[in-house]
Amino acid sequence: MLNGVWLEVEPSVEIESADDLNRFIDHVEAVCQYPTAISVEAHGYRADLLVGYDQSFVHLLPEEPDLHPYHVTVGGTGEGDLDYWLHSWHHSGIEARHLIPKQLAREAFCEFVQSGKLSAAVQWEQYSA
Repeated sequence: MLNGVWLEVEPSVEIESADDLNRFIDHVEAVCQYPTAISVEAHGYRADLLVGYDQSFVHLLPEEPDLHPYHVTVGGTGEGDLDYWLHSWHHSGIEARHLIPKQLAREAFCEFVQSGKLSAAVQWEQYSA
């Protein structure tokens, strides 16, 4: 079983299936009032997905950064940064070049959470912190 987090001050959401994962994303998309990154811990990573905006990104943060690289989507053509909230609590920002079509990001996020594999449908940038 996996846990999804979207609101820092609320308990995590239990995710046991692809349907649970999609309900979790749909719920947050429906109730968030500003761009918000949600997270699911899976396969040794915290996988983040931006919801509540007309574009999105996927960011994969390893639990053990010394052993595994970070990954983030790339492909956006816009310049500048997008402000968003991690778990509706922590203000953050991301370069617009990491934004991709919302549905494509969702599919890549779900594929990673379910399989642990990076989607071939999106471009990824790998980096170390």
